[in-house]
Amino acid sequence: MTREIAAGETVLAVENLGVRFGGLVALAGISFEVRAGEVASLIGPNGAGKTTAFNAITGFLTPSEGAIRYRDSRIEGLRPNEIADLGVVRTFQKTSVFAASSVFDNLLIGLHRRGGARLWEILLALPRVRAEEARLRAEAEEILDFVGLSARAGEPGGALPYGEQRLLEVAVALAARPSLLLLDEPVSGMNPVETASFMAMLGKIRARGITILLVEHDMRMVMGVSDRVVVLNQGAIIAEGTPEEIQANPEVIRAYLGHGADRRAVGRA
Repeated sequence: MTREIAAGETVLAVENLGVRFGGLVALAGISFEVRAGEVASLIGPNGAGKTTAFNAITGFLTPSEGAIRYRDSRIEGLRPNEIADLGVVRTFQKTSVFAASSVFDNLLIGLHRRGGARLWEILLALPRVRAEEARLRAEAEEILDFVGLSARAGEPGGALPYGEQRLLEVAVALAARPSLLLLDEPVSGMNPVETASFMAMLGKIRARGITILLVEHDMRMVMGVSDRVVVLNQGAIIAEGTPEEIQANPEVIRAYLGHGADRRAVGRA
């Protein structure tokens, strides 16, 4: 039986994580922790290694060195589906919805991954299968209402505006019942109103007991929702702290200045 994790206890530990592609060092032995119940963010200029870290944590690439611990288990080297089964679920920079399927069916596809019916039970349409299908459909309706997409349920996923496709991807991730949710640039392409709405939804996700690790370029959003921020630059961690500490950190400011930003870039959109 899985041990319950108390709020504030380490749920994810990245230890001396290194990733190399031939002679290119993408991550140079980084270490950080994510604590249960918090919103933690990875930020940094383009090419800093943020998505590489996400890919290593979620099994989409194998680290060259180091360890990744989720709860009490090492997960580096596991397949993405095995890591998702443990409760570590992610979204991607580019939307990955089923474009030709309805919004509602996108959710059902995600939910059926947790279904317990065997093929022969489905073929025989046994009462247990019908009951499970009704339960999954009700859960899909609840999740769509939670993310604000109920009115779009019958529309093809690919026909949604880009911002709503991002919401649908989060909805599908929630269907997997994550305990740790990794969001890779979730407000990319959203306007300020959509971003504000998404920030409010993050608070509701957190209230469900889901820990969040975020990669995002919208600094106003990051500083508004994060408990702790980890800053990467050229594959190494250069700072870690509260949003207030990060905004005042000279090394962080220099990293952003070196990529054409002005001195206020770390604290605004």
